[in-house]
Amino acid sequence: MSNRVLEVKHATMRFGGLVAVNDLNMHIDKQEIVALIGPNGAGKTTAFNMITGVYKPTSGQVLLDDRIITGMRPDRIAHAGIARTFQNIRLFKALTVLDNVMIAQHLRLGMTWVSSVLRTPKYRKTEAEMYNRAKELLEYMGLWEVRGEIASSLPYGMQRKLEIARALATKPSLLLLDEPAAGMNPAESAELTALIRGIRDQFHLTVLLIEHHMDVVMDISDRIYVLNYGGLIAEGMPAEIQSNDEVIRAYLGGDDDEA
Repeated sequence: MSNRVLEVKHATMRFGGLVAVNDLNMHIDKQEIVALIGPNGAGKTTAFNMITGVYKPTSGQVLLDDRIITGMRPDRIAHAGIARTFQNIRLFKALTVLDNVMIAQHLRLGMTWVSSVLRTPKYRKTEAEMYNRAKELLEYMGLWEVRGEIASSLPYGMQRKLEIARALATKPSLLLLDEPAAGMNPAESAELTALIRGIRDQFHLTVLLIEHHMDVVMDISDRIYVLNYGGLIAEGMPAEIQSNDEVIRAYLGGDDDEA
């Protein structure tokens, strides 16, 4: 059985005359933590959107566990095993912390509306299992004590943790984190780094992240891919990336266009 969880083969994304990502090749093996970095405008978010089905690549393929998922709807890709968080936190802000995690599990519920209306024994059993799973995740994230709080009332760092808990509730094999340390101070970033590493080990996950905090990237990553102007310019271990002249030039000379 292959050890490869994700493989992107010659993926290109064009928007009219603009090439946002050009001939991207990358892979991630089981339980790796891999970072995708680059200056603003490098194409990182576009790459995430191709992987998660928001965009269908103009050319090339995306494979999850050796299965081609190119062109699948985002909900089908999520069901196949990819969960994602966003740079701008996307929670059900008017619902409680517990409800946010419970709702996420409906992706794998497999129940008919008749079962839910009649509250059959199977439905009640499944609902109890969902509650126990939500409790496990919220306890792990340190959020169980605030389970009844409205999501929007939580401090920023707790909202980040809740978004990750909600992603984990879908039981993914691959977790994509889009700038998880954005807006965090150094202490919060260090705590997040330990949390992500713990999640990988506790839930046997593979992680791909976009991150601008280089201390987080260098501390947590097994390998790093570097994009610039939509093209891959480097791939390697953190120490190799830190000393790569092309990467250094890309960051020092990068423009301020949006990713």
